[in-house]
Order: sequence, then C-alpha cells, then structure tokens
Amino acid sequence: MKRQSLLAVGGWLVAAVVAVAVGVTAVNLLGTGITSEPVEPMSQASVERQLADAGPSASPSSAGPPPEPSPSGSTPAPPEGAQTNPDAPADGRSEVFESAGGTVAATCADGSAVLDWWTPAQGYTVDDAEVGPGSEVSVEFEGGDDDVEVILACGGDGPRLLGDDGDDD
Repeated sequence: MKRQSLLAVGGWLVAAVVAVAVGVTAVNLLGTGITSEPVEPMSQASVERQLADAGPSASPSSAGPPPEPSPSGSTPAPPEGAQTNPDAPADGRSEVFESAGGTVAATCADGSAVLDWWTPAQGYTVDDAEVGPGSEVSVEFEGGDDDVEVILACGGDGPRLLGDDGDDD
C-alpha cells in the first residue's frame, strides 16, 4: 500500500513539473512571437524618457494659479467636439488661446472680435460664451471649484487677451 501511495505522489509531482515547464515555455514562445522580441519591463529611465517625449498632459487640477492663456500663432481646424460659431468670418486675423479651462479661437474682422470655436479642457464645461461680433468676446469654463473666463478683444494686428479670470468660488 505504501508503494502505491509513493507512486501516486511521484506521478503527481512529475505531472506538476511537466505542466509548469510547458506553461513557462508557452509563455516565452508567445511573448517573442507576438512582439518579435523578448518582452522586458521598462526601466525607470525609459519610462521618464517616454513621458517626456509625450509632452505635458492637460490636468484640470494644478498646484498654484492656472497658466496664462497664450496665442498659438495660427488657427487650426477646431478639435473634435469643439463648439463652433457658424457666423465666424472666413477672413481676418485669427489666434488660438489656451488656458487651464480650455482652448478658444478668435478672429478679428473689420475691427470686431468674433469667437471661431471653443472647447473645454478635461474636467471643465462651457458655462457661457459671448461669440460676438463685438468689441469683446468671452468664454466661461466651469470646472468643479474652479471657473475660468477668457476675455478677448481686437487690438494691434489681431485678437489679444484682455483677461483670464481663474475664480475659485
């Protein structure tokens, strides 16, 4: 009886070792077969390099005051999901302004400011938009405890920022 028990235990051990060996071999083959090179964890330096290459991410919460909106130079097509002004002029000097609350594109035509399009940043919604044409145009972005109002007017050779009111009320 002892011999049968020892054979049964031995058989189970051999089966377990074979199963583990087959599993490890299969995982190694799949790993190299899928990616054509062995899969290895990334080093801390690799992670930091890839994050730096990806650039900064938009975050509605930040330490300190929100950054000042800045004109980006040329007016790109509105991003997907942006609210657009169907009455925006096709000609005139346009600029894109970015703020903590969102991105706004405006045009100056015949001395009047007009919003072309606007889109909130992640975590923000559009509360109100004064699209113009007028001496000033504005968009108010709401984000939890933080409200940001971007106010633009025409001056010099195109739209300019009058104010970026980041309210914490």
